[in-house]
Amino acid sequence: MLLSGFRSVLNSAGQLSKFMQGWKRASSYAIRQWYEQQQAAYLQSQPLGEKFWTPKYYAFQIDSRQKLEEKLTYMHMNPVRAGLVEKTVDWKWSSARWYEHQQSVGVPISWVE
Repeated sequence: MLLSGFRSVLNSAGQLSKFMQGWKRASSYAIRQWYEQQQAAYLQSQPLGEKFWTPKYYAFQIDSRQKLEEKLTYMHMNPVRAGLVEKTVDWKWSSARWYEHQQSVGVPISWVE
C-alpha cells in the first residue's frame, strides 16, 4: 500500500534490510518516472525532493495469524483515517480489494500460513 506518510509492507523474505533497500530504490525510481511521464505539471508545482522514502523502517515480527490480520487491517485503514477515502477498498494502491473481495490489485498476493 502506498500512502504519503504511511508506507507499510508485509514481507516474509527473511532478509528484510536487503529487501527494503532494493524495494525503496526500485519503487522510488518507478514512481518518479511515472510522475515525469504522466504528471509533469504536478511534479513541477510539487517537487518530490531528493529523498522519496524516509531512511528508516520499523520491523517487528509477526508470529500469529491474529497479528498478521491486525497489521493488515491497520495498513488498510491508513487512507481511511487520513480522510482520503471512505472505504479501504477505494484506495488505489491498497491490497484491501484482494483481501476483502479477491479482486486483482495488479500484483500477485498469496496468504502466508
